[in-house]
Amino acid sequence: MSRDTCELCRELREFLFVTTQYLQDSRGLSALQAGLCLLPMGVLIACFSPATGRVVGARGPRGPLVVAGVALASGGLALLLVTTDTPLLVLVSIYLLFGVLLATVNPPITNTAVAGMPRSMAGVAGSVASVGRQTGIALGVAISGAMLGDTHALWWLVAALGAGIVVLGLLGTGRWAQETAGRFAEVERPAVALRR
Repeated sequence: MSRDTCELCRELREFLFVTTQYLQDSRGLSALQAGLCLLPMGVLIACFSPATGRVVGARGPRGPLVVAGVALASGGLALLLVTTDTPLLVLVSIYLLFGVLLATVNPPITNTAVAGMPRSMAGVAGSVASVGRQTGIALGVAISGAMLGDTHALWWLVAALGAGIVVLGLLGTGRWAQETAGRFAEVERPAVALRR
C-alpha cells in the first residue's frame, strides 16, 4: 500500500467516524443507513484518486490542489447550514464535496514535496510531507474536539482551511515557486554528488 493510500485511509477513517456518529446519534439512522449515506463518497474517492495522480503527473499539482481547497471550503460553508432537519440528499451532496477533497489532495502534496528535491532526498521529502499530514490530522482532531460545542466555528475553520489550500496551491505551484525549487536543486546538486 502506498504512503498516499495510507494517508487517505487515515483521513477517511476520521471523517467517517465523526460523520457516522452524527448520522446515527443526531439523525437516528441505523449503522446500515449511515453507511449507505456515505457510499457515494467512497465511490467518488475510488474513481477520482487514480485520475488525480495522472493529472498531477501530466499537468502538475496546481489544479488538483485548487479543486481540493474549493471542495473543502464549500463543504465547510455548506455544513454551516445543516440542521437535524436537513434532507439526507442534501447531506449526501455535502459529503460528496469531502469525497472530492480526499480524492484530490494527497497526490499533489506528495508530488510538490518531492518534485524539486534531488533523487537522494526524495524519500526524506516524502516523509516530511507525511509527518506534516499526520501532525495536521492530529491538530485537526484536537481543535475540532475543543470546538465541538460551537460547530459553526468549526465549519468556519474548515472553510478557512479550504481557502488556505487554494491560496497555497496557487502560490506554491506558480513560476516563482518553480524557480525557487530549481535554484535549490542547483545548489544541492554538488553536495549530493559529494555524498555519493
